[in-house]
Amino acid sequence: MKKLIVLLVVLFTTNAYANIRTFGNLPEAVPTTNGEAIFQDMKCVMCHGYGGNGDGLLSKGLEPKPRNFTSWDQMLTKTDIELYDSIKNGVEGSAMPAFSYLTDGQIEDLIGYIRSFLYDAHKVVTLCANQDHFIITDAQWVETNINEDWQESKNGFLSFENITGGILVKVDPVKTMKHLRKINKKLVREYILIKESDGHRVLIALRISNCLKGM
Repeated sequence: MKKLIVLLVVLFTTNAYANIRTFGNLPEAVPTTNGEAIFQDMKCVMCHGYGGNGDGLLSKGLEPKPRNFTSWDQMLTKTDIELYDSIKNGVEGSAMPAFSYLTDGQIEDLIGYIRSFLYDAHKVVTLCANQDHFIITDAQWVETNINEDWQESKNGFLSFENITGGILVKVDPVKTMKHLRKINKKLVREYILIKESDGHRVLIALRISNCLKGM
């Protein structure tokens, strides 16, 4: 029944994005990106809210609750592939309907907007287990899904060093390979949030594989 209510709301907007409507007379702020326009046109705000907090008009009657896009705990480990699948095919056992009529490009724009609730830009970097990475930034610190002192990853294989012009992310190959064997996977993903002096927030996803560069 709950899913039916959301589907009825969505049905009124099925043809909305094919012909983007004029937003001039709406009470909400005018969208500034394609992703934000889709977010409003597809009535995502009804459940997730305009601020992405999961507190939309219909949220109180839903269980499980709509995803909070501003929550690190709920979003940090959610991959773009998982978000794509949730949007395209819906989420079984919840009120999240399928938006199968959206194109891949529209879904990518929507995911980009959803990600913007936590940060301003997103970058994916693929590294080998013995490969460091230099980030050009004027930031003096980074925030990650790591220990409270932000000096090393929760698994102990990343550390950070402030040097001229940016931050050096150092990967410990021994600890990395040991961790990959422990979890029986070929790669592990770690996230770094950089807040620059102008307040710009950049999330960097480090995909660290079990390869050894130069060996």
